[in-house]
Amino acid sequence: MVEEIEAVLNTNPNLTQGLKMNLLELVTIFQKQFPTVSLENLKNRLQTLKIDKLNRYVSSEVSKYDPVLNTLMINEERLGKDVDAKHILMYELLSIMTAKDNYTGFNFNHQFEALNIGYTEILTNYLVGNETEEFVHSDEIIATNLISISIGNDILLHAFFNNDYMTLTKSLIDAGIEL
Repeated sequence: MVEEIEAVLNTNPNLTQGLKMNLLELVTIFQKQFPTVSLENLKNRLQTLKIDKLNRYVSSEVSKYDPVLNTLMINEERLGKDVDAKHILMYELLSIMTAKDNYTGFNFNHQFEALNIGYTEILTNYLVGNETEEFVHSDEIIATNLISISIGNDILLHAFFNNDYMTLTKSLIDAGIEL
């Protein structure tokens, strides 16, 4: 599948050669750790992925992925300041990988936004670490770890990569966690 991703990346005129190489490296890292997770959605989205500038007046984030427009927006001013670019790109790659309609992961209708952010951060840290001293989403990571203890990481993993917010909702209810 990595070869198919490479072929798709090479056909996308919106991406620089350097970005294509970086994305391919991260996909390889991901697939080694999660060989059973389908990369079909990622392959489809990478065909038309666009890169745009993220205006610092619009968002204070370093980057943001819009699944509706299939656009990765990057705040170039923030990217060079005490952030780990590999970490940021892996975080956004996971968002692209789990994008469906107008949401990513299990964040349907923004019901699980903090949990989705926390889980994406946990996976990103697991896959590539973070060279910066501070975690941008530390509260979300802590809450996600607590929920993972309550319902199990296997449920979070399944729900995240399959956009299965219903299984997540049922598991939280079954664990006695109020929504």
